[in-house]
Amino acid sequence: MYNLTTIGDIKLDVFIDLGDDAKVACDLNREDCLIQIKYGEKIPVDSAVTMMAGSAPNVAIGARLLGATTSILSVVGDDTTATLALDGLRRHGIPIDGITVAPNTQSSFSAVLNFEGESTILAVHRPHVFSLPHTLNTEWLFVSEMGPNYKDLFRDIVARVHNDGLRIGINPGVIQLEERDQTLLDLIRHAHLLIINKEEAQDLCACGLEEMDPLLRTMQELGPKTVMITNGREGAWGTQDGDIYHAPMFPGERVEATGAGDAFSSGVLAALIAEQPLRAALAWGSVNAASVVQYIGPQRGLLTRTQLSARLAEHPEYSVQAL
Repeated sequence: MYNLTTIGDIKLDVFIDLGDDAKVACDLNREDCLIQIKYGEKIPVDSAVTMMAGSAPNVAIGARLLGATTSILSVVGDDTTATLALDGLRRHGIPIDGITVAPNTQSSFSAVLNFEGESTILAVHRPHVFSLPHTLNTEWLFVSEMGPNYKDLFRDIVARVHNDGLRIGINPGVIQLEERDQTLLDLIRHAHLLIINKEEAQDLCACGLEEMDPLLRTMQELGPKTVMITNGREGAWGTQDGDIYHAPMFPGERVEATGAGDAFSSGVLAALIAEQPLRAALAWGSVNAASVVQYIGPQRGLLTRTQLSARLAEHPEYSVQAL
Protein backbone atom coordinates (compact mmCIF):
# COMPACT_ATOMS: atom_id res chain seq x y z
CA MET A 1 0.00 0.00 0.00
CA TYR A 2 1.44 3.36 -1.05
CA ASN A 3 0.91 6.44 1.06
CA LEU A 4 0.43 8.58 -2.04
CA THR A 5 -0.22 8.13 -5.75
CA THR A 6 -0.10 11.15 -8.05
CA ILE A 7 -1.89 11.36 -11.39
CA GLY A 8 -1.33 13.86 -14.19
CA ASP A 9 0.89 14.89 -17.06
CA ILE A 10 4.60 14.24 -17.27
CA LYS A 11 6.15 16.98 -19.40
CA LEU A 12 9.40 17.98 -21.00
CA ASP A 13 10.22 21.46 -19.68
CA VAL A 14 12.71 23.85 -21.22
CA PHE A 15 13.80 26.54 -18.75
CA ILE A 16 14.91 29.71 -20.53
CA ASP A 17 16.67 32.46 -18.58
CA LEU A 18 15.86 35.78 -20.29
CA GLY A 19 18.62 37.64 -18.41
CA ASP A 20 18.22 41.36 -19.21
CA ASP A 21 16.37 40.82 -22.48
CA ALA A 22 12.86 41.45 -21.15
CA LYS A 23 10.80 44.06 -19.30
CA VAL A 24 7.77 43.85 -17.05
CA ALA A 25 4.88 46.33 -17.27
CA CYS A 26 2.30 46.35 -14.45
CA ASP A 27 -0.84 48.25 -13.57
CA LEU A 28 -0.83 50.73 -10.69
CA ASN A 29 -1.54 48.02 -8.11
CA ARG A 30 1.15 45.73 -9.59
CA GLU A 31 -1.40 42.92 -9.73
CA ASP A 32 -1.74 42.57 -13.52
CA CYS A 33 1.69 42.44 -15.16
CA LEU A 34 2.88 41.72 -18.70
CA ILE A 35 6.29 40.50 -19.74
CA GLN A 36 7.71 42.29 -22.79
CA ILE A 37 10.34 40.97 -25.18
CA LYS A 38 11.42 42.23 -28.58
CA TYR A 39 9.09 41.25 -31.40
CA GLY A 40 10.31 39.55 -34.57
CA GLU A 41 13.94 39.25 -33.49
CA LYS A 42 16.33 36.48 -32.56
CA ILE A 43 17.11 37.00 -28.86
CA PRO A 44 20.23 35.47 -27.28
CA VAL A 45 19.38 34.16 -23.82
CA ASP A 46 21.57 33.52 -20.79
CA SER A 47 20.84 29.79 -20.54
CA ALA A 48 18.41 27.01 -21.44
CA VAL A 49 17.99 23.82 -19.41
CA THR A 50 15.82 20.82 -20.37
CA MET A 51 14.39 18.35 -17.87
CA MET A 52 11.50 16.06 -17.06
CA ALA A 53 8.80 17.85 -15.05
CA GLY A 54 5.07 18.07 -14.36
CA SER A 55 3.17 18.25 -11.10
CA ALA A 56 2.58 14.50 -10.91
CA PRO A 57 6.27 13.49 -10.97
CA ASN A 58 7.36 16.56 -8.98
CA VAL A 59 4.98 15.80 -6.11
CA ALA A 60 5.69 12.05 -6.17
CA ILE A 61 9.44 12.72 -5.92
CA GLY A 62 9.07 15.48 -3.34
CA ALA A 63 6.81 13.49 -1.02
CA ARG A 64 9.08 10.44 -1.28
CA LEU A 65 12.08 12.49 -0.20
CA LEU A 66 10.05 13.58 2.83
CA GLY A 67 9.38 10.02 3.89
CA ALA A 68 6.18 8.96 2.10
CA THR A 69 5.90 5.91 -0.14
CA THR A 70 4.74 7.15 -3.55
CA SER A 71 3.77 6.03 -7.03
CA ILE A 72 2.56 7.78 -10.18
CA LEU A 73 -0.10 7.28 -12.85
CA SER A 74 0.58 9.05 -16.13
CA VAL A 75 0.60 8.85 -19.91
CA VAL A 76 3.51 9.97 -22.08
CA GLY A 77 4.16 9.95 -25.82
CA ASP A 78 6.60 7.60 -27.50
CA ASP A 79 9.33 10.23 -27.60
CA THR A 80 12.42 11.33 -25.69
CA THR A 81 10.26 12.61 -22.82
CA ALA A 82 9.27 9.02 -22.06
CA THR A 83 12.91 7.99 -21.81
CA LEU A 84 13.77 10.95 -19.57
CA ALA A 85 10.74 10.33 -17.38
CA LEU A 86 11.26 6.62 -16.88
CA ASP A 87 14.97 7.03 -16.15
CA GLY A 88 14.40 9.98 -13.80
CA LEU A 89 11.67 8.27 -11.81
CA ARG A 90 13.73 5.09 -11.48
CA ARG A 91 16.61 7.13 -10.06
CA HIS A 92 14.29 8.48 -7.37
CA GLY A 93 12.91 5.04 -6.55
CA ILE A 94 9.43 5.77 -7.96
CA PRO A 95 7.80 2.71 -9.56
CA ILE A 96 7.04 3.17 -13.27
CA ASP A 97 4.45 0.42 -13.79
CA GLY A 98 1.68 3.06 -13.68
CA ILE A 99 3.08 4.97 -16.67
CA THR A 100 1.65 4.25 -20.11
CA VAL A 101 3.63 5.08 -23.26
CA ALA A 102 0.99 5.92 -25.90
CA PRO A 103 2.23 4.96 -29.39
CA ASN A 104 2.28 7.55 -32.17
CA THR A 105 1.71 10.45 -29.76
CA GLN A 106 3.76 13.26 -28.28
CA SER A 107 4.29 14.09 -24.62
CA SER A 108 3.15 17.32 -23.03
CA PHE A 109 5.62 20.20 -23.15
CA SER A 110 6.36 23.54 -21.49
CA ALA A 111 8.67 26.45 -22.23
CA VAL A 112 9.42 28.26 -18.98
CA LEU A 113 10.57 31.86 -19.33
CA ASN A 114 12.51 32.93 -16.25
CA PHE A 115 12.89 36.65 -15.53
CA GLU A 116 13.73 38.34 -12.22
CA GLY A 117 12.90 35.24 -10.19
CA GLU A 118 9.42 34.74 -11.66
CA SER A 119 8.38 32.27 -14.32
CA THR A 120 6.02 32.58 -17.26
CA ILE A 121 5.01 29.16 -18.57
CA LEU A 122 3.91 28.31 -22.11
CA ALA A 123 2.34 24.87 -21.80
CA VAL A 124 1.06 22.28 -24.26
CA HIS A 125 -1.04 19.53 -22.65
CA ARG A 126 -1.50 16.61 -25.05
CA PRO A 127 -4.98 15.01 -25.08
CA HIS A 128 -3.92 11.72 -23.50
CA VAL A 129 -6.58 9.54 -21.92
CA PHE A 130 -5.98 8.75 -18.24
CA SER A 131 -7.59 5.84 -16.44
CA LEU A 132 -7.39 4.25 -13.03
CA PRO A 133 -6.21 0.66 -12.53
CA HIS A 134 -8.77 -1.84 -11.30
CA THR A 135 -7.16 -1.76 -7.85
CA LEU A 136 -5.79 1.47 -6.38
CA ASN A 137 -3.27 0.41 -3.78
CA THR A 138 -2.89 3.81 -2.15
CA GLU A 139 -4.12 5.87 0.80
CA TRP A 140 -4.06 9.23 -1.02
CA LEU A 141 -4.61 10.09 -4.69
CA PHE A 142 -3.29 13.52 -5.71
CA VAL A 143 -4.88 14.87 -8.90
CA SER A 144 -2.78 17.41 -10.79
CA GLU A 145 -2.58 19.13 -14.18
CA MET A 146 -3.54 17.21 -17.30
CA GLY A 147 -4.97 17.71 -20.79
CA PRO A 148 -8.61 17.99 -21.93
CA ASN A 149 -9.59 14.30 -21.66
CA TYR A 150 -10.19 14.30 -17.92
CA LYS A 151 -13.96 14.12 -17.34
CA ASP A 152 -14.42 10.33 -17.34
CA LEU A 153 -11.38 10.03 -15.08
CA PHE A 154 -12.81 12.52 -12.59
CA ARG A 155 -16.12 10.62 -12.54
CA ASP A 156 -14.26 7.38 -11.88
CA ILE A 157 -12.26 8.95 -9.03
CA VAL A 158 -15.46 10.17 -7.34
CA ALA A 159 -16.89 6.63 -7.59
CA ARG A 160 -13.72 5.24 -5.99
CA VAL A 161 -14.07 7.67 -3.09
CA HIS A 162 -17.48 6.22 -2.35
CA ASN A 163 -16.44 2.59 -2.82
CA ASP A 164 -12.85 2.52 -1.52
CA GLY A 165 -12.68 5.37 1.02
CA LEU A 166 -9.88 6.98 -0.97
CA ARG A 167 -8.47 10.30 0.23
CA ILE A 168 -8.30 12.83 -2.59
CA GLY A 169 -6.00 15.82 -2.90
CA ILE A 170 -6.34 18.09 -5.90
CA ASN A 171 -4.45 20.96 -7.46
CA PRO A 172 -6.47 21.64 -10.63
CA GLY A 173 -4.70 22.39 -13.90
CA VAL A 174 -5.27 25.38 -16.16
CA ILE A 175 -7.55 23.49 -18.54
CA GLN A 176 -9.76 22.21 -15.74
CA LEU A 177 -10.04 25.67 -14.18
CA GLU A 178 -10.83 27.32 -17.51
CA GLU A 179 -13.59 24.84 -18.31
CA ARG A 180 -14.94 24.70 -14.73
CA ASP A 181 -16.86 21.57 -15.66
CA GLN A 182 -19.25 19.94 -13.22
CA THR A 183 -16.92 16.93 -13.02
CA LEU A 184 -14.23 19.19 -11.50
CA LEU A 185 -16.70 20.64 -8.98
CA ASP A 186 -17.87 17.14 -8.05
CA LEU A 187 -14.29 16.00 -7.49
CA ILE A 188 -13.51 19.04 -5.33
CA ARG A 189 -16.68 18.39 -3.33
CA HIS A 190 -15.35 14.93 -2.42
CA ALA A 191 -11.74 16.02 -1.84
CA HIS A 192 -9.93 15.91 1.48
CA LEU A 193 -7.49 18.57 0.31
CA LEU A 194 -7.68 21.42 -2.22
CA ILE A 195 -4.45 23.32 -2.95
CA ILE A 196 -4.80 26.34 -5.21
CA ASN A 197 -3.28 29.77 -5.68
CA LYS A 198 -5.17 33.00 -5.15
CA GLU A 199 -5.86 33.78 -8.80
CA GLU A 200 -7.01 30.22 -9.43
CA ALA A 201 -9.33 30.39 -6.42
CA GLN A 202 -10.84 33.62 -7.73
CA ASP A 203 -11.37 31.98 -11.12
CA LEU A 204 -12.87 28.86 -9.54
CA CYS A 205 -15.46 30.79 -7.57
CA ALA A 206 -15.94 33.35 -10.39
CA CYS A 207 -15.63 36.05 -7.75
CA GLY A 208 -13.47 39.06 -7.12
CA LEU A 209 -12.75 38.32 -3.46
CA GLU A 210 -9.44 39.87 -2.44
CA GLU A 211 -9.36 39.15 1.30
CA MET A 212 -8.03 35.71 2.07
CA ASP A 213 -10.48 34.86 4.87
CA PRO A 214 -13.66 34.99 2.74
CA LEU A 215 -11.83 33.41 -0.19
CA LEU A 216 -10.83 30.45 1.98
CA ARG A 217 -14.39 30.13 3.29
CA THR A 218 -15.76 30.25 -0.25
CA MET A 219 -13.40 27.49 -1.36
CA GLN A 220 -14.35 25.34 1.63
CA GLU A 221 -18.03 25.77 0.80
CA LEU A 222 -17.25 23.81 -2.38
CA GLY A 223 -16.80 20.76 -0.14
CA PRO A 224 -13.13 19.94 0.58
CA LYS A 225 -12.19 19.23 4.20
CA THR A 226 -8.95 21.24 4.00
CA VAL A 227 -8.19 24.21 1.75
CA MET A 228 -4.80 25.82 1.18
CA ILE A 229 -4.33 28.96 -0.90
CA THR A 230 -0.89 30.18 -1.92
CA ASN A 231 -0.08 33.73 -2.98
CA GLY A 232 3.56 33.89 -4.07
CA ARG A 233 5.74 36.09 -1.89
CA GLU A 234 2.81 36.73 0.48
CA GLY A 235 2.94 33.13 1.68
CA ALA A 236 0.18 30.56 2.10
CA TRP A 237 -3.07 30.24 4.05
CA GLY A 238 -4.86 27.11 5.21
CA THR A 239 -8.19 26.31 6.82
CA GLN A 240 -9.63 23.20 8.43
CA ASP A 241 -12.46 22.74 10.94
CA GLY A 242 -12.99 26.51 11.09
CA ASP A 243 -9.36 27.34 11.99
CA ILE A 244 -7.32 29.59 9.67
CA TYR A 245 -3.51 29.81 9.59
CA HIS A 246 -1.05 31.92 7.64
CA ALA A 247 2.46 30.76 6.73
CA PRO A 248 4.69 33.63 5.58
CA MET A 249 7.22 32.98 2.83
CA PHE A 250 10.16 31.12 4.30
CA PRO A 251 13.42 33.09 4.00
CA GLY A 252 15.86 32.32 1.21
CA GLU A 253 17.17 33.42 -2.16
CA ARG A 254 14.77 33.29 -5.10
CA VAL A 255 16.31 32.24 -8.44
CA GLU A 256 13.44 30.66 -10.37
CA ALA A 257 9.88 30.04 -9.21
CA THR A 258 8.81 27.04 -11.29
CA GLY A 259 7.95 24.10 -9.08
CA ALA A 260 7.30 26.15 -5.95
CA GLY A 261 3.66 25.09 -5.94
CA ASP A 262 4.52 21.43 -6.42
CA ALA A 263 7.15 21.59 -3.67
CA PHE A 264 4.55 23.17 -1.40
CA SER A 265 2.07 20.39 -2.24
CA SER A 266 4.77 17.76 -1.56
CA GLY A 267 5.46 19.19 1.88
CA VAL A 268 1.79 19.49 2.78
CA LEU A 269 0.92 15.96 1.68
CA ALA A 270 3.96 14.42 3.38
CA ALA A 271 3.03 16.20 6.61
CA LEU A 272 -0.59 15.06 6.48
CA ILE A 273 0.50 11.49 5.72
CA ALA A 274 2.77 11.72 8.78
CA GLU A 275 -0.31 12.84 10.78
CA GLN A 276 1.06 16.32 11.39
CA PRO A 277 -1.41 19.14 12.21
CA LEU A 278 -2.41 21.77 9.67
CA ARG A 279 0.03 24.34 11.05
CA ALA A 280 2.96 21.95 10.57
CA ALA A 281 1.74 21.01 7.08
CA LEU A 282 1.82 24.68 6.06
CA ALA A 283 5.35 25.00 7.45
CA TRP A 284 6.59 21.88 5.65
CA GLY A 285 5.14 23.11 2.38
CA SER A 286 6.58 26.61 2.77
CA VAL A 287 10.09 25.41 3.64
CA ASN A 288 10.13 22.97 0.73
CA ALA A 289 8.92 25.65 -1.70
CA ALA A 290 11.53 28.14 -0.47
CA SER A 291 14.26 25.58 -1.14
CA VAL A 292 13.10 24.76 -4.67
CA VAL A 293 13.03 28.38 -5.85
CA GLN A 294 16.76 28.65 -5.12
CA TYR A 295 17.44 26.47 -8.18
CA ILE A 296 16.38 26.24 -11.80
CA GLY A 297 13.75 23.56 -12.23
CA PRO A 298 11.21 21.91 -9.93
CA GLN A 299 13.18 19.04 -8.40
CA ARG A 300 16.77 19.97 -7.58
CA GLY A 301 15.88 21.86 -4.40
CA LEU A 302 13.44 19.33 -2.96
CA LEU A 303 14.30 18.50 0.65
CA THR A 304 14.54 15.35 2.70
CA ARG A 305 12.82 15.19 6.09
CA THR A 306 16.15 15.74 7.85
CA GLN A 307 17.03 18.73 5.68
CA LEU A 308 13.60 20.28 6.19
CA SER A 309 13.89 19.95 9.97
CA ALA A 310 17.35 21.51 9.84
CA ARG A 311 16.03 24.49 7.83
CA LEU A 312 13.34 25.11 10.42
CA ALA A 313 15.90 24.85 13.23
CA GLU A 314 18.09 27.44 11.47
CA HIS A 315 15.18 29.94 11.54
CA PRO A 316 13.55 29.72 14.99
CA GLU A 317 11.89 33.08 14.30
CA TYR A 318 9.77 31.54 11.55
CA SER A 319 6.23 30.63 12.62
CA VAL A 320 2.83 29.83 11.18
CA GLN A 321 0.26 32.09 12.78
CA ALA A 322 -3.34 31.34 13.72
CA LEU A 323 -5.70 34.06 12.48
